[in-house]
Amino acid sequence: MSRCYSAQKTSTYKPWNGPRGLPVHLLGTLGPMKIASINQDTQPLRPPHLECPVAPVALRPTGREAQPPAKSPEDVPARVQDGSVEPAVRPSEDTPATVRAGPVVPAEDPLGDKASTNQARDAVPAEQETLGELDRIQSKLTLWNAEERQAQARLQLPVGMPAFKPSDQIHVMGLDLAGRYIAHALAGCETIPPVRYLIHRHFLYKQWRQANKELTLYRDVTSIARRRVKAEYIPEDPADSRSNRVIDNLLVTLPPAEVVQAIGHIRHRLDHRSTICLVNDGLGVAEALIEAYFPNESRRPIFLLGHFTASLGHGESRFSVREVQPGRLYLSLFSPAKEGGRLNIKRHPPLERTARATHFIRLLTAMPGLNATGHPMPDFLRYKLPTVAFRTIVDPLAALLDCRYSDLTSNPYARQLMDRLIGELSRLVSRLPECRQSKRLKQFALSSSLRDEVFHKLMLRRTADSKLRVQVGRGWDTDVNYLSGYFVRRGREVRASVTALDSIMWAVKAKQVVAMEKQQGEIPFETEDSA
Repeated sequence: MSRCYSAQKTSTYKPWNGPRGLPVHLLGTLGPMKIASINQDTQPLRPPHLECPVAPVALRPTGREAQPPAKSPEDVPARVQDGSVEPAVRPSEDTPATVRAGPVVPAEDPLGDKASTNQARDAVPAEQETLGELDRIQSKLTLWNAEERQAQARLQLPVGMPAFKPSDQIHVMGLDLAGRYIAHALAGCETIPPVRYLIHRHFLYKQWRQANKELTLYRDVTSIARRRVKAEYIPEDPADSRSNRVIDNLLVTLPPAEVVQAIGHIRHRLDHRSTICLVNDGLGVAEALIEAYFPNESRRPIFLLGHFTASLGHGESRFSVREVQPGRLYLSLFSPAKEGGRLNIKRHPPLERTARATHFIRLLTAMPGLNATGHPMPDFLRYKLPTVAFRTIVDPLAALLDCRYSDLTSNPYARQLMDRLIGELSRLVSRLPECRQSKRLKQFALSSSLRDEVFHKLMLRRTADSKLRVQVGRGWDTDVNYLSGYFVRRGREVRASVTALDSIMWAVKAKQVVAMEKQQGEIPFETEDSA
């Protein structure tokens, strides 16, 4: 009998009878699986005992079904002399299931004699050969457990904070066309509570009461009026608010430039139990809200990003909307970026946080009039990128040149400038971490598809006027920080060239300041009639 089969058990020896070659006495120390996030890329890793390069497993049988390695770093002279047993190695994907499960009966004992089986089990492995390996494994597991406890402490909710309970109550903030349309669709669902309409202008709240407290949708030649809507006035000072009840599900359709200020009025009603869905044409709004109001991760709401594609028009009153062409509502869960390095190890999102996000998405997807669907972030950006690119490239040029959309198509120099901006934006998007998760998004960004869609949208606008041009001409706040500004910031993060986009952004801001100072400098004339 070989020397490796005659090893005697001591008080420190413990049999290796656990699954996948892991000792039984170490099974209780394994932490849950972690996720390594590299530049927003989430890739599941193997359990710690499979990742450790020295994890011991059962012996491989000799034969053609399991060829021995050419060289083993842990080779033992006794095992080399005995050709019936080969060195232990870490299991791989091509390892037979019977080998990964545990000790295997040697090939020369096909009947599985009980004595031979017990003898082979006692020899896997000898304590003198594995004490160093056990120490290294135990130290590695201790390090992983410490990281788990540290991550759990950061995500632990404050003492006394109530647990999450699903709620079907939805609040809508935004009196634009998209806000009216979505609120009207939610008001038509009898299985959820009446939608709450948050109005942060006192004169608009008075107009709502005068409009019989109803929303009207015009579709073809029919009109649909719904009154399952309850309006709430939101004062500018949170101390004057009549309600301090937590808002569970909030859908915001305000322009990106107005979101941060509007959310400040209801900041005291938003916490870790809230879910905020941002439906607008900008990017980077969620990051701005987190920086302004929710730096504490344990008290931070869940954020959803939305993109609405329906073509809408104005109705006969402020609280009505006309459906020109139905569309879809694309939704995606927003995951804020981690600071302090490229490699970020974190736990799976807590179950109740995941339940909050999926619950709001299920509520919206259940509404027949919205045609809402949930998508991963790369697919969501694929649907939203053409609209954002159009507003990032075409609208600033229309504002700077002070012309309509049709004038840009007939100007060859304007078209060349648009081509340069589109090329710079395409190269930037292709280098974003989101593109690494989706070959479809990267191919769309690098090919001519993005350029074709931007010019197609420009041709559909015909002689329409740009909203950004009107805002800049009157000195109003614009969304340029959440259009060009977003891509400039992301481009610097990935070290991409954003010279043209940066120049266009600052030119728009400069023209806006000039227009604002011009209007502030105008002195109204006082006549005898006005005196």
